Amino acid sequence: MTAPRTPRATHVVAVGLMLFSMFFGAGNLIFPSMLGAEAGPDLLPAITGFVITGVLLPVVAVIAVAISGSGVLDLASRAGRVFGVVFSVVAYLSIGSLYAMPRAASTAYTLSVETTLDLHGEWPRLLFSLVFFGVSLALVLVPGTVADSLGKYLTPALLVLIAVLVVVGFTRLHDPAVASSAKYADSPLVTGVLEGYFTMDSVAALAFAIVVVTSFGARGVTDHRTVVRATAVSTLIAGACLLLVYVSLAVLGTKMPDKTSFSDGAELLSRASELTLGDAGAWVFAAVVLLACLTTAVGLITASASFFHELLPRLSYRAWCVVFTVTGLAVANLGLQRILAVSGPVIGFIYPVAITLILLTVFHMTVGTLRIPVTYRAAVTVAVLFSLLDLGRSLGGLVIGWIPLFADGLGWLVPTLVAGAVGYAVDRRRGLHDEALVGGDVEVKA
Repeated sequence: MTAPRTPRATHVVAVGLMLFSMFFGAGNLIFPSMLGAEAGPDLLPAITGFVITGVLLPVVAVIAVAISGSGVLDLASRAGRVFGVVFSVVAYLSIGSLYAMPRAASTAYTLSVETTLDLHGEWPRLLFSLVFFGVSLALVLVPGTVADSLGKYLTPALLVLIAVLVVVGFTRLHDPAVASSAKYADSPLVTGVLEGYFTMDSVAALAFAIVVVTSFGARGVTDHRTVVRATAVSTLIAGACLLLVYVSLAVLGTKMPDKTSFSDGAELLSRASELTLGDAGAWVFAAVVLLACLTTAVGLITASASFFHELLPRLSYRAWCVVFTVTGLAVANLGLQRILAVSGPVIGFIYPVAITLILLTVFHMTVGTLRIPVTYRAAVTVAVLFSLLDLGRSLGGLVIGWIPLFADGLGWLVPTLVAGAVGYAVDRRRGLHDEALVGGDVEVKA
């Protein structure tokens, strides 16, 4: 019997770096530095909270998807087939061509081209978008080569630029930490958790898992256990890189002078680049933003095209890549503020459902062969209902103050946990089990 093929260590590392770069967009660059500036002496609990939801949860999500042997569609379908299809399509469109992808292009233009070349207007934006999406498309047309393009070339370049900015900043900036801002003074850990939560990387993790698994499949690694082990190692590498970069940027934020004068992390990092690297600082910052946005766009196109090719195989993977690239290009030229105004509430709606599915998947792995369809349906139904309430709040509608954590955008959490617990009690009482084996493992079904 032939032993299962195992991936080379260099490819596992390359996939890990690829995954890091797909997660690490402009928002991930900006949030930690502002957290450091605002948290001040409360940096440790604040960054710990940020890491829990900004690193640990996405890492768990990717590994959970790999272990389950399912994609987003299969995971979501445990709460109902129709729901699974609708949720998966909305999730991929929202984090892909209708939101995150055009946001990446628009952010790259705003923070790199406009700031360094002083180019403004519709035509420069359109020209930049054409180049940005053209390069992205060229990098994704062959799915198995994405790990090489990102993991071996673009991501190391991104990490080197970040290292230059951080190391020089550590040696040249020595401003002492000031008192914490109001939002961190009372509960820095909780505030950090919320800041990491709003990176929305857990939704992206569900989508990116398919890219990781595909990258190993393209190298002939198909044994389920081997793919899971390789995915786990690659994901931990990505998580370690995220952790190191987040902590470094947060510490850099604490060292900035006039911390309270910055409106956001982009302004803070731009100023830090100028203070530490002089005239070259603006170009280094622009290059970091550009690479961060480009690698994220590449990951999103790959993930979206892979999913829709599996859902609707009549169109080839390459054709779907073109579809999403053109759609992202069209939406990107609406401008960043319009993109955020339209798509932001939709992302806020699907995010609680995505986290609920992640937690349910992890929990399901702990109950052996017990089938838990009521747990899935109860928890997901409540998550959807309370996400709709939160959507109304974000659109200026009803505010329900009695729901725990509702004011923080987490009103769905406690009711969903309660619903899941009740559903699990019902499933335990029914006692239905599934003994079907897939790849040597118990197949996890709802």
